[in-house]
Amino acid sequence: MTTKRELRRWHQQRSKFRASKINKTNSSPWLLISLVGFAVFSAVNNVPISKHNYLKEQSLLSQSLTFPSSKYQPIKIGSSETITEWDFTEIDRLAATINYRGESIEELAKLLSQNAESELEKARIIYAWITQHVSYDVPAAREVKNNGDYPDVSPTKVLRDRTTICSGYSNLYLDLAKAMDLEAVIIIGYAKGATTIETNDDVNHAWNGVKINGDWYLIDSTWGSGSVVEDKFIPQYKPYYFATKPSKFIYTHFPQDKGWQLLTKTHSRGEFASLPNIFSHFYDLNLNLISHNFSQIKAAERIDIKLQAPANIFAVADLYRGQQKLPKTSTFVTRQDNDLVVSVAPPVPGDYNLKIYAKKGKEERQYHQVITYQIEADKSVSQFPKTYGHYSQHKVNLIEPLEGNLPDTREIYFSLKVPYATDVQVINSQTKQWTALEGYGDYFQGYVNVESGQNIVVAKFPEDDRYWHLLEYQ
Repeated sequence: MTTKRELRRWHQQRSKFRASKINKTNSSPWLLISLVGFAVFSAVNNVPISKHNYLKEQSLLSQSLTFPSSKYQPIKIGSSETITEWDFTEIDRLAATINYRGESIEELAKLLSQNAESELEKARIIYAWITQHVSYDVPAAREVKNNGDYPDVSPTKVLRDRTTICSGYSNLYLDLAKAMDLEAVIIIGYAKGATTIETNDDVNHAWNGVKINGDWYLIDSTWGSGSVVEDKFIPQYKPYYFATKPSKFIYTHFPQDKGWQLLTKTHSRGEFASLPNIFSHFYDLNLNLISHNFSQIKAAERIDIKLQAPANIFAVADLYRGQQKLPKTSTFVTRQDNDLVVSVAPPVPGDYNLKIYAKKGKEERQYHQVITYQIEADKSVSQFPKTYGHYSQHKVNLIEPLEGNLPDTREIYFSLKVPYATDVQVINSQTKQWTALEGYGDYFQGYVNVESGQNIVVAKFPEDDRYWHLLEYQ
């Protein structure tokens, strides 16, 4: 096993090593990078990993890791927007149907080449085949994490078993690319959320770069194959990690060589660590950050995080203190025109984790995690009212009151926007008193004499005689 001193020496040698292009004609030994693979998907699980030396076969690595670097020659950055204009539906479908069961890189490359002519098609079909036919090896990753026992991550072994960790994915992509006359590299670095970034020796992930029509693009076939949920691999093909836009890729991947950020202005290690942990569904759902561009939020009052979101996107949020998920009244999500506002009310001073989820349309059942933050609260903040499903489904915007606990026997002013509602009422659970709010188009407002007990806001909509729960106050 490589010691930290050897790793440090490798870093020093590597900094002096003049980068050069990969020779596409020479069949150099495949790159043996054995990383702590359990960390690959822990951005989903937030699974911590212990400190190990993550590189294996140091001498082979220093000879094989040859790639252009911004220190030595300019890298021509590809345009992910151009690639995303292509329809890869048929190539992805064909890749899924190629059930090759052999162990030969050359044989598989020939099969894939029959369905791909251009460099773009070749790069895509390799990605689509690997991500749809190779699963993540959770037990092997656990052995690496617990005992430092690295599996065989050679491409032939990956083809034989159809399961591997991140280094096996990147090794296989590299060899298939070379066999199909593509220029490709393996990039090593840090996976956001996979481990705490502490020293320069901490490396926990590997991915690929591939040159298409003279431009370099970033690819992560490991993350593109699925996720680990509750210690089990869940296959799910994710096109997002093919030719991901560098400005988005940097939120989760930090290469050891900054040149492989493929950014005009590169990020430092500290800047990378301070970025929010953004998941692929954030971009799949066309979300954009308007506020809070850093993962750490210090709060002395209520927090309002604003996301630009299409009209058909719905969101929810959970606030955690340690491993404990707090009641829903600690978070509140509302829509304001083209934006979603995620409000957070820490109940007591302390440290919290905020997880924001989103989905497309009312019909989609599953919410997907899109972004996380760490919050340091200085004081307690009044909790929000409880919301019901129809609050988000009807894109209701509560203006006031935002405090979930209302004082007894007082007149409280209510104001909210309820699109298309025909009637909005406030009901007291004790007195059974109904108080109608006055409507002005989509806006409803008025004073309500609040009594003890629950005060519930309900609404009625066209062609429906029923009243639906929107909000509940204590």
